[in-house]
Amino acid sequence: MVTLGAVQNEPQDVCRNLESPLVFQYPICSQSPMAMMTTTLVDDEGQQPQYDPTKIWTTLLTNRAYFGGLLVLNHSLRKSGSRYQLKVMVTRNVEADEEYMRAFAAAGIPTIVVDKIEPAPRDGKVNRGTWEKLAPWSFTEYERVVLLDSDQIILQNIDYMMEVELPDGWIASTHACTCNPRKLAHYSKDWIPKNCAFTAANQTTGEPAPITESSPNNHHLLNSGTVVIRPSMQQYDALIDAMNTHPDVPNMIFFDQDLLAIVYRGKWKPLPYIYNALKPMRDCHASLWRDEDVKILHYILNKPWKSRTYNNDRIESTHKLWWDEYAVIEKKWVNSPSEKIRELWKNVVVPVVAQE
Repeated sequence: MVTLGAVQNEPQDVCRNLESPLVFQYPICSQSPMAMMTTTLVDDEGQQPQYDPTKIWTTLLTNRAYFGGLLVLNHSLRKSGSRYQLKVMVTRNVEADEEYMRAFAAAGIPTIVVDKIEPAPRDGKVNRGTWEKLAPWSFTEYERVVLLDSDQIILQNIDYMMEVELPDGWIASTHACTCNPRKLAHYSKDWIPKNCAFTAANQTTGEPAPITESSPNNHHLLNSGTVVIRPSMQQYDALIDAMNTHPDVPNMIFFDQDLLAIVYRGKWKPLPYIYNALKPMRDCHASLWRDEDVKILHYILNKPWKSRTYNNDRIESTHKLWWDEYAVIEKKWVNSPSEKIRELWKNVVVPVVAQE
């Protein structure tokens, strides 16, 4: 059972201790009557912008490795003018890392502490993975939570996902791409282009292939990089029970993603690929992909922050988008008048993001 601590390190408290908060200018969402005004990441008084408190974006960090990714996710989300706040789930080991927690506060990102979630042992073995991504189902203080991955970048406003209609007991997500362009041996043998749901999508409009009882099995698979959730303890308990009892769990390679496909089979709404556009799809689904339509770009496989050099092909060239946003963040941190913020950049960000 996951237990939630209070939201930790609210930026207005810790930023006062950091002498001078980081300030970015962002447009307010175009849906707002104040669309022509600007807001700040943390304003001159150290206060957070006003958000709708009933719904949040969330992502999971279990160590320092993805902190650079989180900074870009948060920056791009705010740049898009979202009316909802990103709160990052952190595990207990992250909570114990005081310097790391100060870095979240410096970035103006509230944290939610979650306990470890993992399956019951089977034959003395535990299939350890990112099971903490199941925690948002228990966040019943919110009407809606949208789970994102921290290796994503937001290219356009995505607030639609906070309003998409869901029947009781349903989630929304995007299909998994089952083309396996890298021919990875540990993927299922039926992961080939003709079986992929994106091959069956409307190549002109981008509308996803509908899921019916007669759909190929691969069309029932989702990618948990983007999941729209209506929190419910009943659903959370069902997920935990399935994690502890389903016979497939010991061999799952995508952990929470595989489990969601089982528990929500026939009960999830497919979103268009633009809400979780997997980087390789720009090549393997070129007839579907439209650069101008993509709202969330997901850097699966090799991460942009691992190298400042990359191939100029259809896939790797997308890394420039990430680095352009990172450069804005980097400038703010390294030029901050606060020595404490500059020190956090040096100690927390620099070690996990390529410097050359």
